[in-house]
Amino acid sequence: MIFVCRAFRQEVTLPDGFVCDRCVLQLMRQAAEWSATGGYIFWSCADISIQNSVQCDESYCSGHGTCSGFECNCERTYYGDFCQYKDECEDASDCSNNGECVDLMGTIFPRRQCFCNPGYFGDACSRVSSLSNATIDPNQYTVRNALHDRLTMYARIIEEENEIEIALLHNGTGYAALGWKPTGLDADCRAQAPGFFPVGTNPLWPNGQTFPLADGVLVINNGGNWTSGYGEEEGEEEGEEEGEEEGEEEGGEEEGGEEEGGEEEGGEEEGGEEEGGGAPIHPMDCADIVIGQARGNLFRVFDYYSRDRATPRRDYFYGGDDDITAAVGKEVNGVTSIIFRRPLSTGDSSADHDISDSLMRVIWSFGQVYPYYFHSPNSGIEAETVSNTRFYQPDEIKYHGTRNRGATSINFFDDTFVFDPSACSSGFNTSCDDEGECEYAANWRVSGDFVDFTVSARVDLGRWVAIGFSDDIFMPASDVVVGAVDNTGYFVTDRYASARSQPAIDSEQDLELTSAVHNNGITTISFRRPRVTDDTNDISLNECRYFLFGWGGPATVATDTIGYHPTTPIVSQERICLPLPTNCQDNTMATASTAGSTMATVSIVTLVLVTFLTMLFV
Repeated sequence: MIFVCRAFRQEVTLPDGFVCDRCVLQLMRQAAEWSATGGYIFWSCADISIQNSVQCDESYCSGHGTCSGFECNCERTYYGDFCQYKDECEDASDCSNNGECVDLMGTIFPRRQCFCNPGYFGDACSRVSSLSNATIDPNQYTVRNALHDRLTMYARIIEEENEIEIALLHNGTGYAALGWKPTGLDADCRAQAPGFFPVGTNPLWPNGQTFPLADGVLVINNGGNWTSGYGEEEGEEEGEEEGEEEGEEEGGEEEGGEEEGGEEEGGEEEGGEEEGGGAPIHPMDCADIVIGQARGNLFRVFDYYSRDRATPRRDYFYGGDDDITAAVGKEVNGVTSIIFRRPLSTGDSSADHDISDSLMRVIWSFGQVYPYYFHSPNSGIEAETVSNTRFYQPDEIKYHGTRNRGATSINFFDDTFVFDPSACSSGFNTSCDDEGECEYAANWRVSGDFVDFTVSARVDLGRWVAIGFSDDIFMPASDVVVGAVDNTGYFVTDRYASARSQPAIDSEQDLELTSAVHNNGITTISFRRPRVTDDTNDISLNECRYFLFGWGGPATVATDTIGYHPTTPIVSQERICLPLPTNCQDNTMATASTAGSTMATVSIVTLVLVTFLTMLFV
C-alpha cells in the first residue's frame, strides 16, 4: 500500500489477508519542530476500504476513467495512477475561453486552475463581471485601512445596489484574503456549519452508518512495519480545537503559527477572543472569507468560509453559494490588486455573514512566497531539511505564516477614522448613530508639553475603555491607558503591554487630571499625559505613532485588574503625528464628546464647549 498526502509519500506493507471495509485511516506525524517530548502531533483522517482483491473496472479508476490491464485511462482533467486527482482545466476551453489554464507548479490540488480575463469571473470564468478595470482609485472609497505595510483595504457601500465593493492592494505575488463576521459569536459557531445542518444531514456530506470501534487497531510506523495493537479513543475533537490539525506541509493552517502569532491586529491573544459569554473564539473561526489571486491581467476571486483554523473551503462545501457579483484583479511588477462586490445581505445562511452598519470582526492574510517564509519555530524549509524549499508557490492557498495575517474591527459604513490628525485638537470615532452616540470615541488635544485625552465607549459597568500608542500595529510593546467604572468606584491607569497578555500597571503613573464616569450606558475616561517622559514603559508622543482603540473587557476596580477584550482593538490607519507644542500652547480639553454621557472635567478652566463629534467624519 502507498500513502500519498500532498507533501510526503510513504509505502507500507500490510499483513497477508488483511481487509478493512469502511474503515478510517489516521495519519499521524510527530511535530518535532514544535515539541521535543513528542506530545505535539499533526493528524488527518480518511475513510478507506482495504480489500483482498481488486477488479480492473471503473471503481479501480476512482469512477473517473476506464481500466485496462490495471492501468487507468482517465477522463479529461483527471489524472494519477487511479484517476484520483482532478484539475480545473487542461486548456483555455475549460475556462470558457474567457481566461487561461494556469499551472501553479505547486503541491496542492487542483494544480491547474482557471485564471480569468478582465470582464469575466467565477467557476470556469463563466460569469460576466461589471468590473473590468483592476486599477484601484483610492478616491472612490470611503473606508481605507492599512492592514499591513504590504496590504491595504479600501471599501465603499453601493447603496443603490445594496452591495459592498472591496479592493485589496497587496505588495506581493501571493493570494490576498479578507474575512469578516459579526461580533457576539462564541466557539459554539464551530459546532456545525452556519447552515445549521445537524451532523450527517448536509446533502454534500457522505452518507453512511456508524459502527462500534474495533478493539484491535493496525499501527504502522514510518518504517513501513506493522503491529497489532489496542487503542484508546483519541481526543480528536479536543486536538483539533487546540490546533492539532494538519501542519503547514499539508497546506492547512499551521498550529504553532497561530499559537505564536503575536502579530495580529490589535494584539490578538492566543486562543482568540471571547464573545457572547461563551468559550473563546479564534479569529479564523466561523469567518466569511473572500480570497483573490492574480497573474498579469489574469485573476480568480472566490467566496470561502472558514469553520476553524484549517484552510478555508469554498462556500459550496458547506451547502452555500458563491455570492460574489463582480470581480477583477491583476498582478503587475509584484503588486496584486483585487476588487470584488457582493450583496450586503446574501441570504446564504450556510456560509455567509451579512455586512451591517456596525463593527465587524475582520481578518486578513496574504500568501507566503519564496524566500520570505515565516514560521515560529522555524519549519524544515528554513532549516533546509526538506527536499522542496519552494513549497509555497505564488497564488497557492497555503499557510500564510506568522507575519502575514491579522485581525481588526471595522464598520464598513464608516466614512473615515481620524479627523485631521495634525491639528491641535483631533479625534477618532466609530459606529455613531443619528444622535451622535458612538460605539467608541476618542478625542485628544495638544496643550503645550501635554496632551489631554477623553475616551468613551458604549460599555456596561465593570467594563474597561482604553487607548494605546505603538510603533507598529501590534499590541506587544504598546503604551496603554485603561480606565473603568464599577459600583465601587473607578480607575484610570498607565500600563505597558510587553506581550499579548494583560498590560501590566506601570510603576510610574505618568497621568494627571484623571477621572471617569459611567452614564446612560457609556463610560468616559479623561486624563492628561506628557508628550515626552523618561519612563521606559511609556511611548513618547513627540514622534508619529500608531494609536490603538480598545474597549469592552471585564474590569474590577478594587483590584485594578482587567480581562481580555471581546472586540478586537482598532488600529489607526496610519501613524498619527501630533503638532509641535509651540503651535498649541493655549489649548485645553474638557469634553467626552459622546452624547448621552456625563462629561468628565479635566481642567478648571471654564470653556465654551464644542462637541468634538460634530467635527469628526463618521
